[in-house]
Amino acid sequence: MILDEGRRWWKVRLRLVIVALCFVVGCTATAEPHPPVRLEMAGSTSMKSLLEELAEAYSVRHDYVSIDIQARGTRLGLDALRDGATDIALVSRDLTPDEDESLVGAAIAYDAIAILVNDQNPVRSLTSAQVRDIFSGRILLWSEVGGEEAEIQVVSREDGSGTRDAFEGALMREHRVTLMAIVVPDDGALGRFIAEEPLAIGYGSPVGVPAGVRAVRIDDVAPEPEAVDQDRYPLIRPFILATREDADDEVKAFVDFTLSPAGQAIVGKRYGRARQ
Repeated sequence: MILDEGRRWWKVRLRLVIVALCFVVGCTATAEPHPPVRLEMAGSTSMKSLLEELAEAYSVRHDYVSIDIQARGTRLGLDALRDGATDIALVSRDLTPDEDESLVGAAIAYDAIAILVNDQNPVRSLTSAQVRDIFSGRILLWSEVGGEEAEIQVVSREDGSGTRDAFEGALMREHRVTLMAIVVPDDGALGRFIAEEPLAIGYGSPVGVPAGVRAVRIDDVAPEPEAVDQDRYPLIRPFILATREDADDEVKAFVDFTLSPAGQAIVGKRYGRARQ
């Protein structure tokens, strides 16, 4: 009897060992690396630095994903999305009703549109009405808003820029930016021009402003992330990731990441959060 019991115990133990080995071997055989994934994004130049930071963080978590970002302007990004040439369009303004019907938009951040001047300019604060009158060409001299007796040089973004569309939509009402404005292709070019021209004024993101340029207060509020979060600054625009309705799971996963606590922690360092 003792011998039979011993044999049964060894048989049970042997079966357990065999099952364990089969499980290990089976798991090893089926664990294959994830195939590489490449995501293409195109659009707003103002969103480029934020998306680069989000993309880097996402790729650390998902090392099989590579992300290419082409900053060519909001309008071109939307055109590329409709044509199937990119997976995600970077849009630095609200979607129009037509775009909202045909695309899926996710606001991932909120950015101030700062009114930028040369650091030598004595003007520190403007009202919304004064900004509107300056950019429409009704106010021509800095002395009319507390500055020197000198002509104002208006600098604007190009047609099709999300920043320009958002600026005109939020502030200009029925007016358009004066035809006498110097037109530049992106925030970087705008910052460089203002840094070299003491009489210039322009608009753009307050993030990454070069030396020699500063933002003025608008209606006595500075364009800071806290003021954007609290909706106190008068010129705020969304940063939107636009996708097609049939976007694949990898595209949706990246958008979900930007709205996750980890993604919004990155957003909150320099911009207003879409989710608190």
